[in-house]
Amino acid sequence: MSPWESLLGHSEQRELFRRSAARQRLSHAYMLSGPAGIGKRLFAQLLAQSVFCREHGFAELNCCGECRACRGFSAGTWPDFLQVGVPAGKNVIPISKMVGEEGRRGKEGLCYELSMSPQASDRRVAIIDDAQKMSPESANALLKTLEEPPAQSMILLICDHPDNLLPTIRSRCQNVRFFPLTEVDLKELLIKNEMAESEEEAAAVAGLAEGSLETAGQLLNPDLRQMRKSITIQLGQMEAMKPLQVSEKVIKGLEELSTAAPEQRRNAQWLLRFVADAIQARLRGLATGDLSDPLTKRLGARKGVDLLAPMLARTLEASRQLDGYTPMKLVMEALFDDIARMFRESAKRS
Repeated sequence: MSPWESLLGHSEQRELFRRSAARQRLSHAYMLSGPAGIGKRLFAQLLAQSVFCREHGFAELNCCGECRACRGFSAGTWPDFLQVGVPAGKNVIPISKMVGEEGRRGKEGLCYELSMSPQASDRRVAIIDDAQKMSPESANALLKTLEEPPAQSMILLICDHPDNLLPTIRSRCQNVRFFPLTEVDLKELLIKNEMAESEEEAAAVAGLAEGSLETAGQLLNPDLRQMRKSITIQLGQMEAMKPLQVSEKVIKGLEELSTAAPEQRRNAQWLLRFVADAIQARLRGLATGDLSDPLTKRLGARKGVDLLAPMLARTLEASRQLDGYTPMKLVMEALFDDIARMFRESAKRS
């Protein structure tokens, strides 16, 4: 089985490289850009392995996984493959990764290694992971290499946010845009990688994850998954909802998930997405005549729709408030208080 079979989607991008290789018109540098968690890193690694594979010519853009080069690549020992990224515990790619530590500047690091002739292949391939996180010094060091690219080399920049790169770096790379995975492909990956407990869960998460395996993994966090179940139950029993208790439980859960403010806001946005999905599910049911929904019996289908539609709009407003850095606690307290108030007012009018 070819290692390429582990990649789902991105067939157009693969064909682009295959045609360029067949015409011997490969660029010295590519920027693989697109959302996080959609397979850009795996694509870059497979592309590099295809450069080195002894059983397939690079024009085929394939690799066998069995030859000496493929085995060396998989083991991380192939001398012509270079890769740098953000070190553990850091938030940027430091200058040392590009040009070496102090005292060894210009004698080691990615830029130095690229300047050397290939040892066991026709070319050297370098992957810069999370390229948008290069420090200013690292970016300028790379720029010098891109301005005078070494012969027999190819540089692959993996970038989630290309706008964060220097314009001069972007202009010297051929941009290859990658797009989110389809729900079908994402569901298959969740099952294949044993990330979901069932096909039903895989399908549900794939529908929420916006084509990103990374996002799907976050959604499968057991605590976040439990919060989703809890909020769905609460919204299914609006007549008994106690908004202050619900918001306190939600805020406590978000704080327990993470102590970092950015991650708390990200998780809070997911919780609001769960709220919106739960409301939309009830709206669809009422619109199609679902007689099992308690709102149908209490308010009637038409009044139920008239209640839920403003609730959905209010949830989307809460999401915008979070984006505007309104305190998370205030957003949640106000949202659940408004949802409970809307239900009470609608019940009084019925």
